[in-house]
Amino acid sequence: MSLRLRITLLVVAVVTVVVVVVGERTYTAAETELVEEVDIELVNRARGLLSARGPGGAFGLGSIDEVDRPAARGPGSRLFDAIERDVWARVVAADGTVLRDFGPAFEASVELGDFPQEGDPPVLGDAEIGTTRGRVVTVPVGTLGFVQIARPLAEIDQSLDDLVNRILLIGLLAVLGAGGVAWFVAGSTVEPIRRLTEASEQVARTGEFDHPVDGAGGAEVGRLAASFNSMLAALGASRRQQHRLVMDASHELRTPLTSMQTNIDVLRGRADLDPQMRAAIVDDIHAEIGELSALMAELVELATDVREDELVAPVELATIAASITERASRRGTHDVVLDVRRSTLIDGRPVALARAVRNLVENAMKFAPEGTRVRVEIDGGRLLVHDQGPGVAESDREVIFDRFHRTEATTSLPGSGLGLAIVRQVAEAHGGSVVAAASPDGGAAVGFTIPASVDHR
Repeated sequence: MSLRLRITLLVVAVVTVVVVVVGERTYTAAETELVEEVDIELVNRARGLLSARGPGGAFGLGSIDEVDRPAARGPGSRLFDAIERDVWARVVAADGTVLRDFGPAFEASVELGDFPQEGDPPVLGDAEIGTTRGRVVTVPVGTLGFVQIARPLAEIDQSLDDLVNRILLIGLLAVLGAGGVAWFVAGSTVEPIRRLTEASEQVARTGEFDHPVDGAGGAEVGRLAASFNSMLAALGASRRQQHRLVMDASHELRTPLTSMQTNIDVLRGRADLDPQMRAAIVDDIHAEIGELSALMAELVELATDVREDELVAPVELATIAASITERASRRGTHDVVLDVRRSTLIDGRPVALARAVRNLVENAMKFAPEGTRVRVEIDGGRLLVHDQGPGVAESDREVIFDRFHRTEATTSLPGSGLGLAIVRQVAEAHGGSVVAAASPDGGAAVGFTIPASVDHR
């Protein structure tokens, strides 16, 4: 069953319940009001009957025999005047025996024990007049017994039947109208979800991520579509990065592998090779293998999503950089110092941040002359590594963080060209950015900026 049909059926069910409840309440209220009007009329008639009593007995009648006299029952008599508009009336003895019926007989639901006594108000009850239900009022008439006057509810039942027909008609129209509106509204509501489903199926079928979904259709659906589009964009960017990484890696691996293949061919084809040249070729192969190992390690690290490697925790860049600068200083080639201007907590992954700081320090040591100073400056969430090397040309500052990027001045230096790319990946994974500028120390200032922790700004 589709979601659209489920929503429509739910609305129809709710409207049906409401119509049934309202219809039942309306029918009950109408029946109660109409029956009350009949009861009021019967009570008024009964009170008029009581007021007609005289000194000669009930309505001037002393016995049931006098009731049978034509003069007592005919036009102008008190009893006739009391019931002249009612065909159904009867005189009941004190023991409940029906003495006389005025019109067709009827059955009353009032038990003998509930009959009113002299001075009590009239008693109302239900009656069965033939096949028609009715109402009956009972009044005492002294020694004669009781008089019961009944009135059928045929007119009321007819009115109630008409009301039921109207309620059914209006209810049916309401349910059909609600179903139509629900079907239309559900269709417009479910349409974005349908588009989202089709886009998901198309992505799963084709493997292509360039299928954005229209977010029109409501705040929640809009957010869902926006999240889905963001997910598709992230997956597409990840695939493009993977493809670019594979292409760049294959290009970078080709050169050392070709060099190694050439050197091996020389060793295999020249048995009389000079020992000194043979040793140089072996050293060259060893160096190429070392570069390949470093390149493969950095490729693996760059291809690994740092956001999944470790949990985020509050850390200080100064704490991470302190151990790295200390180890770098022990190498003895450069004077690596830590310059903490302002320290603050950031939400970060310590291992990934340490890798980024280490790459920046090693990059600065690679380009700075031996014996010069490398300064690691920390100001809150900003870390810059200053060196006294040749610096970075302004035209290269936007691209030095690209994978395998090598400037013309650094093509002869060792390295894979992935160190700064890893720095940018770490910075962006932490919601930050990278920066490259001229350093007041005379060389380049390369680093990154990461937002401070929300709780510690």
